[in-house]
Amino acid sequence: MTSTEHQHRGADGAKNPFSFVQLFWAFFRIGLFTLGGGLAMATVMRHELVLKRRWIDDDEFMAEMSTATVVPGAVAVNMAYLQGRHLRGRAGAAVAILGTVLPSFCIILLVTWIGLPYFNHPRVAAFFKGCAVAVAGQLAFVGFTFGKRLLRNWRNILVCMAGVTVVAVLRVHPVWAILVAGGLGYWICRADAPSDRLGDGS
Repeated sequence: MTSTEHQHRGADGAKNPFSFVQLFWAFFRIGLFTLGGGLAMATVMRHELVLKRRWIDDDEFMAEMSTATVVPGAVAVNMAYLQGRHLRGRAGAAVAILGTVLPSFCIILLVTWIGLPYFNHPRVAAFFKGCAVAVAGQLAFVGFTFGKRLLRNWRNILVCMAGVTVVAVLRVHPVWAILVAGGLGYWICRADAPSDRLGDGS
C-alpha cells in the first residue's frame, strides 16, 4: 500500500482503498451539491460516504453527526473534520474541510462579482424559494432518520419530547436544552452500564 492510499472496512465488510484525491473529490461533491448547508448536508454526505462509497457505516455516520451538531462551530465543517479524521487521520480532516468549503467559497465569489444584480429578479427569487422548500424536506428526512435509529426506548423518547417542549413552548435557548439532554444521556448510560470498579471481579 502506498503512502497515499488507505484501506477502510466499509459497511459491507469489504476493504475500500482510496487516496487523498478521492477523499477531497468526495467532499468537494458534497459541498458543491448541498443546498442549505449545515444539517441539510447530512443527506448528501450520507449518500456519498455510506451508500455510494461505503467508507463508513450508518452507525459511525450517526455517531459523528451527533457530535458535529452539539460542538461549537459550523455543522458542515464539524462533519467534514470528524469524517475526514475518521477516514484518514488529521491530514484527512484537513482535506475533507478544504473539499467541503471550497465550492461555497468559489460560488460566493462568483455571485458577488457577476450575479448580485440578478438576485432581485422574480425568477431567481422563485428558484431560491423552491430550493428552500427542498432544504426543508431534507431536514425533515434527517430528523426522521435520526429518530428512527435513536428513539427506540421510552427514555430517549421522553428526553426528545422534553427537548421539544422546552425549546418550542418555554422558549429556552437550544444550547441549554442540548446540554441538559447530554447530561441526562450520560446519567442514563452510567446507570445502565455494568460496574467496572476495581475489585468487582475479585
